[in-house]
Amino acid sequence: MPDGDKLSETAKAFVQQCTRRETITDREQVKKILQQKGIPAFDALLDVQEKYGGLSYSFGGEIDNRFCIDLWGSFAHRDGEERRIPEVLNYEGQTVVECFHVMDDRLSKGGYIGEDGKLYTLLYTTFQVFAENMEELLESEGVKYSLLREKKQWVVKWIEQSDVAHWLSSIEQKPILIEQASQGYQKWWKSHDGRLYVHVRNGMGIYAVAYAMEVDDLTQLGLGSYFILRGFPFDCSYQYDRERAEVKNTMEMFQFQSRLYKTCDYSRITVPQVKEAKDIYLYVTGQKTYQRERPIEDFLLKFPALELPIEDFDHSLLEFALCNGDERILKLITYIANLANHHNHRSTSAENNVDYLLFHEYLRRIHVFIEAHPMNVHPLYFHPYRAAGVPAEHDIAKKNTVVARMKGNRAQSVSELTLYYMTCAKEGNEIAAHIYQIYEPMLLLYALEGSIRVDHGLIEVGGNTFHPSSWQARAGKDPFDVYHRTAEAWRNRNVEFAIDQIKRVKWDKKIGNTVERDFGKSKRSGEALKAAFTRLERRLGDALSESPFASVHTDQILSKLCYDYPLLQTDDGSIAYSICQRYLEWAHLVDRKHPVATKSPCLYEPFIEMLYEEDQIENWESKTMNLIRLMELESIEKYAEVLRKKNV
Repeated sequence: MPDGDKLSETAKAFVQQCTRRETITDREQVKKILQQKGIPAFDALLDVQEKYGGLSYSFGGEIDNRFCIDLWGSFAHRDGEERRIPEVLNYEGQTVVECFHVMDDRLSKGGYIGEDGKLYTLLYTTFQVFAENMEELLESEGVKYSLLREKKQWVVKWIEQSDVAHWLSSIEQKPILIEQASQGYQKWWKSHDGRLYVHVRNGMGIYAVAYAMEVDDLTQLGLGSYFILRGFPFDCSYQYDRERAEVKNTMEMFQFQSRLYKTCDYSRITVPQVKEAKDIYLYVTGQKTYQRERPIEDFLLKFPALELPIEDFDHSLLEFALCNGDERILKLITYIANLANHHNHRSTSAENNVDYLLFHEYLRRIHVFIEAHPMNVHPLYFHPYRAAGVPAEHDIAKKNTVVARMKGNRAQSVSELTLYYMTCAKEGNEIAAHIYQIYEPMLLLYALEGSIRVDHGLIEVGGNTFHPSSWQARAGKDPFDVYHRTAEAWRNRNVEFAIDQIKRVKWDKKIGNTVERDFGKSKRSGEALKAAFTRLERRLGDALSESPFASVHTDQILSKLCYDYPLLQTDDGSIAYSICQRYLEWAHLVDRKHPVATKSPCLYEPFIEMLYEEDQIENWESKTMNLIRLMELESIEKYAEVLRKKNV
């Protein structure tokens, strides 16, 4: 078995590029701490902490492949915070001690070591042997590291071990066994041309993992179906036949000075030729124009011109709607009925903002109604038939043929309720006249292919989750025209996203030195910061105007933010104010599709993350200037490429 001195050159290079967090590795000190806590301090445990303690690494995003080797837990600890004591368990009569944490195969697992040096993982309540020793694990991960030195994006397919056996026995040129990474519980093979790698972990089920440079390279395995393909290291689902790739809402990150800053989220993307599996240039969702089957913008443009089929509705109901200016509601119902029932796209930040906006207005209308008609109701089960004095049963399908086309549609229930209460209103029920209009925001949400769901007792909508009991607190405060406001939110989607990010900062938690500050110094710092931001922007392109580009709209937003968060009005908050101002101005340019700004739509988000992470106001200036200097070291012309980098 390999030990630390006998690691392959590939594994050594991999370990060398890993990060090391501050931890205790001194053998005698570790032994003393463990003994004080009553934890067995056997040699294999001490060896791992001494050689690899604090070693952290990840491939791709934070949910793909991530390890942290450390006795003191899987997360970094702030100064003064008590270190977490490793867990001690019994496995088949042997004492095992927690010494690493692993995110493997998208599952979070605790990692343990036994006195014989073997590594185990605990998934929920099940123990599995993971590797013969720590060096074997590093050799295996080193192979993945070598893959990424060859190519940035690989196609991944889970295969059965019988497929591996067939490949080994039938191919003319026998695959090469990677010996250093194939000892104990790991087995790695590669094809002679280096375009296909196969990884088998003994005792871990019937499946193996194949890594291919291109989809066509998987044909070596004799497979007939490519229905389920994934990506490595940036996890995505390849829909091979449709030439589409889908990335879940995974927050990719910048890393500055060993601190990760979330920058943006990715959702459904279209790849020109998935069959060639080239580097995927991601469309930054909520930040740039992206490709989708039915974009919100397309719907908003064509909706006013949609026809209202008279055969879909009861004639008298149609007349009632036209008379009351509610024909848009019936148009929504017809449009929803014509949508395909499948709905599996991922929501982008911009779509989430619209969904949340519409859902808030729906809650507001419910809240207003129950204030006037006391009811013990929940928004997901809002059936106000008693308040209207009408029966709960409603059969509106006979005269409204549109209902027949909605079988299985997610919006069927809300559409039927709308038609039912509109029918009651047509017949003279004054309360019902208020009820059917409550559902209009939900109809628009479904027409835009938005969604809400209840999971584990929580309501999730627009990327936000809250408990059912707090729904009144989530209701919007002021009424608005849902169509106009939706169009505005979409037209200014980057500014709307920026506002949400600024509000996410816990401004009331920020702590500053109460000693009186030098106003002149503060002014000089502000000028230096402004100049640094201007220099950073100018590096992106000469076409960017040097004149102030803050719009009246931006100024109004800043005024409202200053009113809500008084810190931004103070001398202490001047740096934060400058960052927020620049962030909003940049978002405004991206919304207006400025050619320079759209190259780097997330330019200012690392600075917002700094404000979110750093509670000490005194540190804002130095950290902001450090961020600018570090960003200037990188070429940010291709911003998606910068987002992929894990080291600065």
